[in-house]
Amino acid sequence: MFDVSFTLHELLRATEGRLVGGDAPAMVDSVFTDTRESAKNALFLAFSGEQFDAHDYLAQAVANGASLLCVEENKIGKIPPGVPAIAVPSTMTAFQRIARFHRLRFPNLKVILLSGSCGKTSTKESLRAIFVHAMDSISVLATEGNTNNQIGLPQNLLRLNARHRIAILEAGTNHHGELEPLSYCAMPDLAIIVSIANCHLEFLGSLEGVAQEKSKLFSHLAPGGLAIIPAKCPGQDILARAAVPFRTGTFGFEDTDADVTAKYLGGNLHGAKFILTRAATGEAVSVQWGIPGRHQAGNAAAAALAALSFGIPFQTIAEGLGRTTLPGLRMRVSEHGGATWINDAYNANPDSMAASLNWLSEFADPKKLVLVLGDMGELGTMSEEGHRSVCALAKHLFPGARCIVVGSHMTAAAEETGLDCIAYPSAQDAAKASVPAAPGSLVFLKASRSTHLELLEPAGA
Repeated sequence: MFDVSFTLHELLRATEGRLVGGDAPAMVDSVFTDTRESAKNALFLAFSGEQFDAHDYLAQAVANGASLLCVEENKIGKIPPGVPAIAVPSTMTAFQRIARFHRLRFPNLKVILLSGSCGKTSTKESLRAIFVHAMDSISVLATEGNTNNQIGLPQNLLRLNARHRIAILEAGTNHHGELEPLSYCAMPDLAIIVSIANCHLEFLGSLEGVAQEKSKLFSHLAPGGLAIIPAKCPGQDILARAAVPFRTGTFGFEDTDADVTAKYLGGNLHGAKFILTRAATGEAVSVQWGIPGRHQAGNAAAAALAALSFGIPFQTIAEGLGRTTLPGLRMRVSEHGGATWINDAYNANPDSMAASLNWLSEFADPKKLVLVLGDMGELGTMSEEGHRSVCALAKHLFPGARCIVVGSHMTAAAEETGLDCIAYPSAQDAAKASVPAAPGSLVFLKASRSTHLELLEPAGA
């Protein structure tokens, strides 16, 4: 539930809907989308999904405090007698427009919108840490959890209040046509495309297709806004063309001609060190942080460039980056029975897999390493090649390591590449067998979230 008030006139104007049913209240005090929640004098939006339709629970929403409903035109017959409702073609679109209306209530607010095949959350958390350090936590709103989709981004916008000075929002997509409405909803002042990689190819088709969809992030960037893109990535020309109407900034590593570059100095289980350089001034700062991997230093460069555009001093940016932490199953390190576990099973594609394996090779002893690799989803026609590339790299980097593969795709790839491993059809099967983690060993878990590799980690994580 979102404690945000709207007048009836505002809701009708925002949604472009029509009023049906009984007498409507002049104002609602909150907005909710889950019939299990309790509210008072609230607007309830009924979403329709493949397996669930909230239009079937409108009476429950009214019983829980809805004084006004928002329903889809083709389902107005489900409105309880005498209950007022706003009828719209799509309640999801209406929700996005309501959130946009609320966002525009704060003309002094600055919005950063970011997307990418990999690194969205890392970059968002880096930006959060920088702005909290430069301002304070009350002034900064950032996407919570994985709420970066068609419903999640509007939910974050409805959390805005007058104390917020900056909003840092993730926008996710796995189908064409999803980022443009999110850009419209957020109306960003600055937009960052963090990366283009082999992700969601089942629906986006190719790397060029990924770049084309990601470029829609700039669709509703404010006039004079800043578009930040990688200096080097697949489809870079597509991104650069989309950024032409705006001020453009680039980031990358020291081998690129970018506005902010990162020079990776190495890392270990507990973090990494790198140097950021600002091309315009030649200024350089050193960063030591608790996030491992060369690829993460590139994400930090993107965040630094964004923060510089808001006038934050470079040294303050470096200090903020040093305070960055990652949520959830992202490089989570824990100890179980004398063995160290690294759980990075939140998401995976061939590029992020390669980045993680290369990072591990910086310090892991193959003789003490247990490598658990699971299926990667939504790769489409690239699935076989993508899984083979991961197994081939693991075989090359970690001779002598104990390898476990989970899922049919990774199992087939291991067989084709000759990776010496134990294979399981599912995480449930692997969990029943248990991972052989002797004291002193290092266990690394990596797969798409749908593979559920977290089931293999002992309780108490």
